[in-house]
Amino acid sequence: MNTKMYLIAFVLLVVALIIKRIGNDPSVIGKTGEHKVSKILSSLPREYRILNNVIMPNQKGTSQIDHVVVSPYGIFVIETKNYEGWIFGTENSEKWKQTFKTTSGNFFYNPVKQNWGHIYTLSSFLEVDKRVFKPIIVFSDKAKLNIESGIPVICMSQLKREILSYTQEIIPDDKVDMIYNKIGKTNLVGADNEKKHIQTVKTNLENRQKNLQNGKCPKCGNDLVLRNGKYGSFYGCSNYPKCKFTQKI
Repeated sequence: MNTKMYLIAFVLLVVALIIKRIGNDPSVIGKTGEHKVSKILSSLPREYRILNNVIMPNQKGTSQIDHVVVSPYGIFVIETKNYEGWIFGTENSEKWKQTFKTTSGNFFYNPVKQNWGHIYTLSSFLEVDKRVFKPIIVFSDKAKLNIESGIPVICMSQLKREILSYTQEIIPDDKVDMIYNKIGKTNLVGADNEKKHIQTVKTNLENRQKNLQNGKCPKCGNDLVLRNGKYGSFYGCSNYPKCKFTQKI
């Protein structure tokens, strides 16, 4: 093989490694999943008004919501997790677990709680009853879901059917337009705002970890105390029942 052929082979190898690295980047995987869900949502009938990648101001800075669908049948707030493998978790657990056959797995924050935070932000901003919101968590079709939850935790191929299963009209048509326009006008779109949001999330997570290390509740700042429950020992907030934060040992 001559020098030119070696050079071409080397360049192709470098390109392949770069593509593989980009493909394994969590942010790229997340954006790919959101794009797939956006495409599914675009096939809904016209009465469903769709907003993707919504960034809203809240008390902690901003809240980034993957998808909001405003319709006469409710406001669907959709959190996309483009994860594969076996997914384990419950509605009230702090973290969920992703596992594969060849690895021990990893943990990620409970998307149900994350989505309820988004709903709280939207409900406060729009001044509408939380009961009109329909939270949905969506995973890759390659995921095997083992979830105990009262709200839908589904795969992408089930999303459209899930949304269309709601048939009772609870929001008048004129209010649907008003809600859609109000969210759209307030949406902090743009790369700069996305960067600020990511930095805010990072700072909040660091502060949360510091509180836990210091024995403080990351939600309200009160002391954490060791408790014994049905499923073993755990740390709970001393401000219970006003604050129901728990942390497994």
